[in-house]
Amino acid sequence: MSTIASSITEHGNQPINITSKPRTLEQTGIPTRVIESLLIKHLSQATDLDLVSLSQKLGLPGNLVEQLLQKQKSEALIEVRTDGRFGNAMRFGLTQKGMIHAQHELMRDGYLGPAPISIATYRDLVVSQSSKNESVTPEILREGLNDLILPENIVGQVGPALNSGRAIFIYGLPGTGKTYISRRLVRLFQSNVFIPYAVCIGNQVLQVFDPIIHNPIKSKVQQSLRLDDGYDDRLVLCSRPEVVVGGELTSEMLEVSVDPTFRINRAPLQMKANNGILLIDDLGRQKVAVDAILNRWIIPLEERIDYLSMASGEHFDIPFEQVLVFSSNIHPAKLADDAFLRRIGYKINFGPISQEDYTTLWHQECEKHGLTTSGDGVPFVINQLHKVHNIPLLPCYPRDLVAMCSNQISFYQHPPLINPELIETVWGCYFVDHDQAGGTHGER
Repeated sequence: MSTIASSITEHGNQPINITSKPRTLEQTGIPTRVIESLLIKHLSQATDLDLVSLSQKLGLPGNLVEQLLQKQKSEALIEVRTDGRFGNAMRFGLTQKGMIHAQHELMRDGYLGPAPISIATYRDLVVSQSSKNESVTPEILREGLNDLILPENIVGQVGPALNSGRAIFIYGLPGTGKTYISRRLVRLFQSNVFIPYAVCIGNQVLQVFDPIIHNPIKSKVQQSLRLDDGYDDRLVLCSRPEVVVGGELTSEMLEVSVDPTFRINRAPLQMKANNGILLIDDLGRQKVAVDAILNRWIIPLEERIDYLSMASGEHFDIPFEQVLVFSSNIHPAKLADDAFLRRIGYKINFGPISQEDYTTLWHQECEKHGLTTSGDGVPFVINQLHKVHNIPLLPCYPRDLVAMCSNQISFYQHPPLINPELIETVWGCYFVDHDQAGGTHGER
């Protein structure tokens, strides 16, 4: 799979590729003080380290790290440690003064990882990797979702919605596959993207890479130590990110947060989702008011820019380059006003499927469980159960009902055949009889 970032940006007076390794400290794009602080903190976590180890920990070429070591050595923060044996690499450790300085820096900012990139470079990187640079075709969509049965009207809406780069609102009855399909949309994009470990905001470090969210690509080609080879080690080559959040969403998760234990500034969800997909599932079930959630997106959807601030009060902006997907069982007109809905390009209704698609799904599920269905089995469930009880044909039902039939067959050690009698048995276990509660039979 290809990568996107190849734009040219400018550091100092020399234009370089966004993902190229920096050749000078100036080309790192961040204050030297930030890198010096990070080097001291890394040394505080070990007795001593050699140049190669420090270069790997900082994600910077060895010649740049060596310049920093010489400077900090002259300031009596670092000392050379060696056992004197020929051929052993020179090792570096902190002096007493250096250790005190490192503890002070850790109390100020607990980030320990590769050096950050500048916020300017981050903006260029994100824009250059926009999903709008790719086009999803009907063939790509069907191939990427080949484990699903998609009605043609859904194909005709989801594909153009992804290509537009605009927000998508998916709604419909529970069990229509909204979340299932939404979580697979990111696989339709063919390229990988670079995610920075961290971004520098002023003299502060904001951690962006999240191992829970970001999926690194394991390249067969090892990163080279040569400056002319490979990409900036402060970046991680990943598949496009997919961030899913549901009822647990709070307003705080959409702002920069500070880890009180480790004193690390962490990026908000939408920043981690840049160049990928952010799915807000079950909209309307969050503890925070729906209006508060939706109002948070007014400016990003309109301007394609998100405005954030550090705990120290320093403000900055980032590109809003992601496909924002809302999914809800509630009609969008009941959740948002016209002003907000206008900013959402596509409102896609997921409804019941056809009898043909239902039949196909049923047989697919049977195949997964190693079962067969009698010739009158599927017509029975459609005509004598769904229609009689006025229950729509939703994609979740073949999966659930066949699985329950499999449970019955396994328990009673029956032949692997699903017949109407067995279907009727599991139907009674699956659906709640709302008539007994004064409601409509068959409602879920």
